[in-house]
Amino acid sequence: MKKIWLIFKAEFINTFTRKSFLLTLILVPLVPALILGAISLFSGGESETEAPGLFQPPQESPLPDGYVDQAGIISNLPAWVDSSMLMPFDNADDAKNAVQSGEISGYYLIPLDYLETGSISYVTGDYRPFSDLEKSGMIDVIIRYNLLGADMRLFEAYNSPLRVEQVNLAPDEVVRDQSHPLAFYLPYGVTMLFYILIMTSASLMMNSVAKEKENRVMEIMMSSVDPKQMLAGKILGLGLVGLIQMVLWTGSALLMLNLGSNTLNIPASLLLQSGFLFWGIIFFVLGYLIYASLMAGVGALVPNVKEASQATFYIIIPILIPLLMISMIIETPHAPLPVILSLIPLTAPNTIMTRLAVGAVPLWQLLTAVVLMILTIILLIRGVAGMFRAQILLTGQKFSLGLFIKALLGIETGPQRS
Repeated sequence: MKKIWLIFKAEFINTFTRKSFLLTLILVPLVPALILGAISLFSGGESETEAPGLFQPPQESPLPDGYVDQAGIISNLPAWVDSSMLMPFDNADDAKNAVQSGEISGYYLIPLDYLETGSISYVTGDYRPFSDLEKSGMIDVIIRYNLLGADMRLFEAYNSPLRVEQVNLAPDEVVRDQSHPLAFYLPYGVTMLFYILIMTSASLMMNSVAKEKENRVMEIMMSSVDPKQMLAGKILGLGLVGLIQMVLWTGSALLMLNLGSNTLNIPASLLLQSGFLFWGIIFFVLGYLIYASLMAGVGALVPNVKEASQATFYIIIPILIPLLMISMIIETPHAPLPVILSLIPLTAPNTIMTRLAVGAVPLWQLLTAVVLMILTIILLIRGVAGMFRAQILLTGQKFSLGLFIKALLGIETGPQRS
């Protein structure tokens, strides 16, 4: 136990005190915090209701529009249309003069043959394709309203002939505003964050073992430390480094997200749930143990860091799957495939955290994923512990996936001869 503690302490101190690690640890949450603070500072003079927020375009105060009804269709304006925003004109010349004098921004011309052609014109003094396109919806509603005899019940029945109430058998959750940009980018950011955290921490394990083999430090350590004690000390020491990084980054993100919700104009339904950090710690630790064990096996098997880096691709394929399917997981988090990916130990960490960023996940799925990951960790550590033998640690072989699987299953793999 004392030797495990010594290795644990050495790995933790050597990694945590690196300048590059400390800079990354501090700057990653600090830079967004400074940006958020700058946004809050510059928008501080605006009221809450007037502040547009980072993800919402500023509200304009446009000039009213006008209309010339040559077909005689518009006799009444709906109650929800402000008459000051749509001014009637007797003829096109008067409306044109109003545009040129800055009284109105533009006017609609409804021709005599509208009922035959179904087309109208919008005359404006400048070119604004996007805003003009949005405005055309109002005149369309007004024309339809008048064509239906200004009968409100008939108009509502025409526009909403069928009302479907959706009943969701998934867990109770707040309805999210899917039109908001953060409805996609927040879960996407969570997926990327956990991918980076797990793979960065696990890669430290592989690099540590492979580097010590390459510079022959391993030979010195093997003279006084049992290989399995070395494995345990390294996993625990580097795991604590990763856990500190995960808690700091995720905690900072949650804090900034909640404190900056008004500044960024984030709806309450898009904020992460209160138990997010708790489950984040659990699935980070389990995900780290799985991939750190696999990385340790790679580091033990190959002769140098270069070989280990090339072999990483095979190990990270499973955790990349949720990234490749991120859109589907965000849009349909309770569909069969995201649920299956949540229960597969190698894809569960990213998938579960993405779904938690979207909304609630059934407790049975969370607990089942945890149990399956723990069982996988036990099997992997047993297999990798078999690789931590003097014969393998002091020799090393060119990496191949078949060789790695055989070693993981405990099938004898002696050093290859060229």
